[in-house]
Amino acid sequence: MKTLWLLRHAKSSWSDPGLDDFDRPLNKRGRGACAIMGRLIAERGVDPACLLCSPSARTRETLTRVAALASLSAAPRFEPMLYEADVSDLMRLIRGLPADAADALIIGHNPGLQDLALALAHDQHGAAGNTPLDRLEDKFPTAALARLSLDIDAWVDLVPGRGQLISFDVPKDHASVV
Repeated sequence: MKTLWLLRHAKSSWSDPGLDDFDRPLNKRGRGACAIMGRLIAERGVDPACLLCSPSARTRETLTRVAALASLSAAPRFEPMLYEADVSDLMRLIRGLPADAADALIIGHNPGLQDLALALAHDQHGAAGNTPLDRLEDKFPTAALARLSLDIDAWVDLVPGRGQLISFDVPKDHASVV
């Protein structure tokens, strides 16, 4: 079994209309969400063996702020492909992770992260329509964190449908963590 964590970057600023999308920093709300999610990650004891991050300004800033609070020890690997990654790009990156790494955290963008989580997760819909998967299908908001348990022995074996969405956390549900 492997564990995959997917963290969407926090809310970015649109205050400078001339700034390239890749270079947009976080806004005040995004910085606050990083504090919430960093503390939540620390509380849960998450410290993945592998850490992949998009090189965009907002993902780097999300990583810096979250890692400072969560005490993440893995050296981040900045992957240019993550900036506009689709499911096949993400699967290719994940399949290349070291076989002995038990878990990995990817900090990236939508729609790629949401599409990946949906592709990996089994059908886990509940009668009430409020399972983590139901919530994730509806939206993967900024600074949200998905945890998937993958029924594989090595990352190279990753295929769609081999995972289970264990949790899906959004900052607004954990505002009391700050």
